[in-house]
Amino acid sequence: MPDPTDLEPTAALVMLWARDLYRTGSAGRFYSCLNLAAGERMRRECEAVCPWYAEVILNRKWFIRHLAVGFVAEAPTPCQVVIPAAGRSPLALELLDACNDGIASVIELDITGMEEKQRLYERAAPAHAGKIQCIPADLSDRPATAEAIAGAGYNPDIPTVVIVEGISYYLPPAVLSGIVSLFASRNRKNRAVVEYMLPCRLINEEQRKIPRGIWRIINRDCNQGGTVTYSPDEMERTLARAGCGRVVHHAMHEIEHARTGANHYFAAAPDGWIGIACSRL
Repeated sequence: MPDPTDLEPTAALVMLWARDLYRTGSAGRFYSCLNLAAGERMRRECEAVCPWYAEVILNRKWFIRHLAVGFVAEAPTPCQVVIPAAGRSPLALELLDACNDGIASVIELDITGMEEKQRLYERAAPAHAGKIQCIPADLSDRPATAEAIAGAGYNPDIPTVVIVEGISYYLPPAVLSGIVSLFASRNRKNRAVVEYMLPCRLINEEQRKIPRGIWRIINRDCNQGGTVTYSPDEMERTLARAGCGRVVHHAMHEIEHARTGANHYFAAAPDGWIGIACSRL
């Protein structure tokens, strides 16, 4: 059996927290191929700030999958899924396990590690690997990203679901809107799912210490440039510049209730620090 694939600390941290989502199916086999040791120290530090922080990641990832499956099911014909900055997330496998016949292809983009991830797919999920293309691309270079997408066989004539998860924490509005705009369609047949972090001014004062403490640890180790935040209005303007319309925002209290059937940690919108915006594109 090949050695597990090492993940860098932040990616390993997120995957450690997301473990409960990947216990079965193709995503479970993919997960078992990963070495997450690099994230253990950060997890211990972060859970000293917030012992239940895994719930945030589980809610976020579960809800994004839930939305994407719904959009695929609504599409009149098999659609494309595009995942910019896909990292080591096995979301493509989760979607293919859930609705394989509704997905024509998946295109994943990231600045590094895409050849290795393609090999991981072939090893862990050979039945799905043929539908997935892992393509190197620097999202800050829009023309090169557009060329990479076209080279991967992107078809602008069929419905597309674009999923932007996590990376919005690091992308200024002009770059984010530029990437999303690559998938704009005349009749807005496509869908965009964009996760984002809220500025502290919109978070209850008692709750602010949690994202501040978590991101102080992450930024110290892995992201010296700090994070980018968006208010719902700022996200709407960013998506509007990309060609989006009819933006719907989902706050953490709604996301938690959808996954768990209750509100254990987020009773109202100001209790949360992550939003997910869905729009026609």
